Formats: sequence, structure tokens, C-alpha cells
Amino acid sequence: MSSKPLQLVPLILLLIITRCYSQKLDAAVIRYISIVEAAKDYFTQTDSVIIQINNRAGDQYAEISIPYSKTEKVSNLEAWIETVEGYKIRELKKNQISERSAISEISLYEDHYNKCFELKHNSYPYRLVYTYTTTCRDFITYTSWSPIINLSIPTFNAKLILTIPKDIPFIRFGNNVPDPEIDTNTSKTVVTWNTWYFNPAKTEIYSQPEISRPYVIVAPLNFEYGAKGSLRNWESFGNWYFRLIEGLDVLPESEKEVITKLILGTTEKKEIVKLIYHYLQDHTRYISVSIGIGGYKPYPASYVALNKYGDCKALTNYLKTLLSFAGIESFYTLVYASEQNHDLIKNFAGPQFNHVVLAVPLGNDTLWLESTSKINPFNYWGTFTQNREALLIKKENSHLVKIPALRREENLVANKLICDFQKDGNARLNMTSSFRGYKFEMFNQFHTSYNHEEKERLIRDYMPYNNYEVISWELKKQNRDTASIELNATLNLYKLLKPLGNEFYLNLFPCIIPPFTTPSIRTLPVKLPYPIFNIDTLVYNLPVGYMMKTGLDTVRITTEFGNYNRVIEALGDKIMVIRRFELHSGSYTLEQYPDFYTFIKSVKEVDEKKLIIKPIY
Repeated sequence: MSSKPLQLVPLILLLIITRCYSQKLDAAVIRYISIVEAAKDYFTQTDSVIIQINNRAGDQYAEISIPYSKTEKVSNLEAWIETVEGYKIRELKKNQISERSAISEISLYEDHYNKCFELKHNSYPYRLVYTYTTTCRDFITYTSWSPIINLSIPTFNAKLILTIPKDIPFIRFGNNVPDPEIDTNTSKTVVTWNTWYFNPAKTEIYSQPEISRPYVIVAPLNFEYGAKGSLRNWESFGNWYFRLIEGLDVLPESEKEVITKLILGTTEKKEIVKLIYHYLQDHTRYISVSIGIGGYKPYPASYVALNKYGDCKALTNYLKTLLSFAGIESFYTLVYASEQNHDLIKNFAGPQFNHVVLAVPLGNDTLWLESTSKINPFNYWGTFTQNREALLIKKENSHLVKIPALRREENLVANKLICDFQKDGNARLNMTSSFRGYKFEMFNQFHTSYNHEEKERLIRDYMPYNNYEVISWELKKQNRDTASIELNATLNLYKLLKPLGNEFYLNLFPCIIPPFTTPSIRTLPVKLPYPIFNIDTLVYNLPVGYMMKTGLDTVRITTEFGNYNRVIEALGDKIMVIRRFELHSGSYTLEQYPDFYTFIKSVKEVDEKKLIIKPIY
């Protein structure tokens, strides 16, 4: 189950790289060794790390935070500073270790904490060495190991050693690591992975830097965590989840009375689902709850009915229970929610999810309901869960499903601008922008969660002009279930017309194109999680006595990556521009990227071309 073997780096070359290259960096992990001792009902993991700090900027990497929880105890923590030759300078004292809650702002209950310390020196380079042991008795996986303490710095030498009794079957997956060495000569199986992280991945627009990250996941084939389970396949893992949430679907009588009155007289199933979804949005709030098994098991529906809050698991289970009471079947569905699509490791059935949504099959259609949002339109699954595989939990028939992708029209940004010029080059601009998809989510959040001053600042920042004044603005949403929002704004633009002898030139309202870098800089493939689709209608009313120097201008660019169409028409003292820009969703390799970038560059070159206007003689 490991990834394809990587070419091993000879030890002597590794030593040369470590000595020469590490000195040029702010910091580097010289060695990272983890030893996992697995047993039937517990495991320990001992981590030992050596970080070399080369200058003052690298001191930030000498600030260490070690996570733990009530089910994952940390012990035997030791740390010290030494020279690069290995002479010990100073040891960590117990009173220098602080313990902090890792609770988030939206959490009510969490049992996650950090042991924190820092050891710094005033002479460079120096090395920070620390080691600690984690013991865990409630688990599904033995380890999700990656030899990276920070994505910004390399790790030159890393090793994971797993020791496990031969009578305990386990599964493993390795990403971007060489195949392990396996020793079965004793009563235990010893598996050793050797790896490194030489080239820290940079964050690039529409990329997945984690694909180059080395990591290893090891889990028992069979486990008991809240209920007995197996990771043999997705159905068996789903069966465990089904048993975990079984029996949590009881409603108080008072809640049943509320739902009965709410749907009284409504017979159409989709309308019933909508009424109950709105009820959920209006009467509950999202609060994260993560305590031990609470990371997987939701609070009962009765708890949410009484307290009116819950995390994604509890709210989804509550909504599922409400719909069941109304006679509508729905399914608890696990998904990894993120801005970028998260590719599932298909041949490693297990906990690869961080979120729960509800699937409601109705005839030939399936509704997808996000239970944590008070502002999402009904049946809007959004950019954070669209177009990815999820695990639908169903008794004895759990299986992977695909949450639909947002279509081109569902991510449309449509701008209509009317610009009235004066002879001094200034202009009054009336702008109407309709947002769907990602920008709908952004402006919908502004509209509902920010005060007037914050909204005004964000809208000012959004405008693609340098010298302007916002006269008025308004955000409008038709109704709560409309998956679009409209921005109307009036601006004064200063010196938009630039003199050119007795003529003027102007730059068009820019086509909004993601800031992709040149192929010489790009290091990661492109992954567009959803289509980018813009339609702009621009009307420029010229100053009295002026006209466009040229007439009709048409540009069409069609590629496998996207399309650009623009038509400019001069109608006396009026210029009309209609422009469409589209980037197709999908994955593009580094080999394809030069052609991809050529398309982007061509669009920019056309779009940035200036228009000339001249006096009418």
C-alpha cells in the first residue's frame, strides 16, 4: 500500500547536503525519528527531533508546541540546546514548560491542549534537541506520521519505526516515501520507513502542496473505539460509524409538536425538507464539540433540541432525526471540507474526513444540506464540499458517493458598468455586480456577519481602481434561498482618461484573472476546484465631442484550459464592451502549465490594451 519507491539518497550524499545546504537556511530539521510500539489496546509513540537554528530569523522554529489530549498523554519530555558538534549547552527545566488549551473560538468543549516551551541561544548556529512519548488507549489509527515540523523548512533525515505483534493485522499507506523495510524474524513485525523533505513546498494559488508531503498512516485492521469496527473496506468502516450514531435519534415530545405544526398541511416532500432546514437554521447555532470519542460521535438529537446548539455531527444528526419524524429518509455523510478538493485515499478505508453533511434522496435527485450554516441557501452545498467523494452512512450498505460539482453558471460573476466621462478625465461609475459560487459565499458572509464600517472597508478594497471615491453602495439578496447576491455601487473615478496629445486613452475595467505566476516560478500542479466564469458588460459614455478612434474590435481565444471572448463596439459617443472569461475546473500538470500560462498571459495582454478616443472634427 506504499507509494512507488523513490530513489534512495546515498548516506554520504545526504551528509554533504545536510552540512552545506542547512547553513544557507534559517533553520532545518537535521533528524526526526519516531518509534511506535503498538499493542492490542494501546500504543506509544516516541518522537526525537533535532533542529538546527542558523540565525536570528530561525529562532521562531525554537518555539515548540506539542499537542496532547485526555486520551493522548505526553510524558518523558526532555529538551536541550547543543552545539553543531554535539556539546550540550543548556537543558530545559520543568518550570519552562507551559500548558495551554488548544480550544478554538467557536468551541464550547474541547480536550485538546499543547505543551509549549522555547529554548533559544544567542550564538549561531545551534541545535535544539527534544524528545517525548505519547501514549494513547483509545484510537482508530496508530499514527498519521509526517517528518515535518514546519512546511517552510526541510527535514534531511527522518525515520519511522513501527513494532507490532504478529497476531495484530494492520494496514498502512505511504505518500511520497520509499517502500519500508520489513523484519519478521522475531515474535513482532518491525516496519521501518526512511525518508526526507528536501524541498519545502511553497503555497501557490490553486495548488495542493500536501501532495508532495511525505507521510505514513498506520492503523489496526480491527479496532474498538466506542463500538467495534474494521477498516477492511469502506462498508465496514461505515458500519462502525452507523453503530456509533445508532440510537441518537430520539426527540422530546415538545419538539415533535413543533415539527408537526411546522409542516401541517404541506405534502410536497422537498417543501417539507426546506421548512425543517429553515427551522434548524433559525433555532440552532454551531459550536464545536470535541472530547475523546466526541470527535466522531455526535451528541443525541434530544441534546440539540434542548440546548439549541451543536457541532457539525450533532446538528446533522438532529436534522436527520427531524426529517425522519416527518417521514423523510436521509443519510449522515462524511466529507473532507476544504477550499481545495481533498483527494480520498481510496484503498485506505478509514478516518479521512473532517465534516458531516446530510444527503436527502428525493426521487432521482439528492439534496445536500449543510447543517452548520445559518446563512446558506437551502440545498446549497458550497465550494468547501462540492465536487468530492464522501462516505454515505447506511446500515450494512455504507458506500462512497460524489457530491456534485458546481457548474459554470453556478460560479458566475456578472458585472455591468455604466461609466459617464467628463472632459477633465474624471468619471461617474454606476456598477452592478451579481455574485454566485465562491464570491457569493464571500459577500453573503459580509452581508450577514459584518457591521456597516467593516462592509464598507471590504467593498472599497474590492474595487479594482487606485484613485476613486465610493459615493454609495448596497448589497442585495433576493431571499434566504437565493444562491446569488448583488452589489450596487456608485463611484467617482479620478483621471480615468489620460491625455495623449489632443487625444485620450483609457484602461478597461479589468477582467478578474487569478494571479498565476510564470512557469519558471511555478513548482506545483494547478488544481482548479471549480470553474471560474465572468461576464462583463461595460458601457462608456464619452465626453461631449469625442469618439473612439477605431471601430469594432473582436477577440476570441479558445483553449483546453478556458476561453476568452471580447467584443468592442463604437456607437458614436458610446463604447460598448461585452467580455466573457472562463477557466475550466480540473487538474493541470507542470508539463501543461506553460500552455496554461500562455492562455492567461494572452488574455492579460488583450485585456490591458488601451482604448484611444479622439475629438470629433
